[in-house]
Amino acid sequence: MNAKFINTANQHKTEFEFFLKKIFPVAMYWEGGGKLHNVPGDSGGQTIWGIAYNKNKQHFDSLQDHANTTEEEAAAFAFVEYYLPLRPALLPCNVKLYAFDISYNMGQSRAKKYLQTCAGVASDGIFGPKTEAALHKVTLDCLHKLRVNFYHSIGKGSQAKFLKGWLNRADDVYKRSKKL
Repeated sequence: MNAKFINTANQHKTEFEFFLKKIFPVAMYWEGGGKLHNVPGDSGGQTIWGIAYNKNKQHFDSLQDHANTTEEEAAAFAFVEYYLPLRPALLPCNVKLYAFDISYNMGQSRAKKYLQTCAGVASDGIFGPKTEAALHKVTLDCLHKLRVNFYHSIGKGSQAKFLKGWLNRADDVYKRSKKL
């Protein structure tokens, strides 16, 4: 993995320290940490530190490079690719963990649209001045409702086997977020 993620993360020292202490460990609890796994039916393919190879191939030289990702690299990658784009400095503190977990688990685009919906602005996934000015309005309850509803909408057929785990994760991260 490229060192640019570590360099970029270190440019946001205070926010990165908060992320390392309060956010990344929760995601790793649910993602399996440094254990390399490949779950049948998961479109992400081989995953380590929550980084799905099939969704992030462009950041690795090879499948082996992906498998060799360190915790430090993974944390910096998650921070830069899935946390910073959500404009965490503009979010209520108790929303940061939950928003990141949506981004990391369900995709940055969906997380951005959920944030916009909860902020009461157009849900187009583009964070311009209107979105940024409204992000302080986002509530944990609104994000949780959108996430749970989405899981129920896709937790059918071949995906039904994942529904209970998805809901357990959403509920756990919701409860942990309330404490921030």
